[in-house]
Amino acid sequence: MWQMYKFGMHWKHGGKMYYDEVPATSIVEAADYFNDNKRDDVCLVRVEEVGPDDSGVREPAHSPVKPFSPLVARRRLDKDEDAR
Repeated sequence: MWQMYKFGMHWKHGGKMYYDEVPATSIVEAADYFNDNKRDDVCLVRVEEVGPDDSGVREPAHSPVKPFSPLVARRRLDKDEDAR
């Protein structure tokens, strides 16, 4: 059975610490995903397992600085992108 987990990503930007959650199958996969897609001015400090990912809808952490570049942003499913 495919099991996903939530991992807490503690990261630093401009001397301040922030926190976000990432779903992944392992702590290594979560850290690799974060490091591969993060902005250059962000550094990963710590990764910790939060618990199993129930695949439900979660509110993202609302940190004032986002760790990922805008090009990595996910598509919004609540809007019709083809509507003009």
